[in-house]
Amino acid sequence: MTGLLGAVGNGAGKGLKTGLMLLRVMLPVYIAVVLIKYSPLMPLLLDAFAPVMGFLNMPGEAAAPIIAGVLSDEYGCIAAMRGFSFNAATVTTIAMVNLCFHSIPVESAINGQIGFAVWKIVLFRFCLAVTVGLTVSRLAGVLL
Repeated sequence: MTGLLGAVGNGAGKGLKTGLMLLRVMLPVYIAVVLIKYSPLMPLLLDAFAPVMGFLNMPGEAAAPIIAGVLSDEYGCIAAMRGFSFNAATVTTIAMVNLCFHSIPVESAINGQIGFAVWKIVLFRFCLAVTVGLTVSRLAGVLL
């Protein structure tokens, strides 16, 4: 019985630690996105990214979670998406783009440390994200 209780306690502790780590990432990103959303900066960002997002069949606001994901991780992207009301096709496209092109600063630093050509990996992942984004946005617009 002690083994089971110990395992449950150990698992609960690790789960709590992981949850707090995710909260430390997601909460600041969510707050930043909401503040930007209601600031004078948002219309400027929308104007700047609207053509690119339109190319992917998404509203200009979709740039916020994509950028959050590129600079942080998938959880930053999720937190940023919560600040907006996107349809299913847009959420799917954002998710797929960020699965291909996320955590670039951190992963670039790691790849550089182990000897990979960082610019090649970043370029490959960017091209992959654009290709996947175009494909998914077209399919999601039809299927969802």
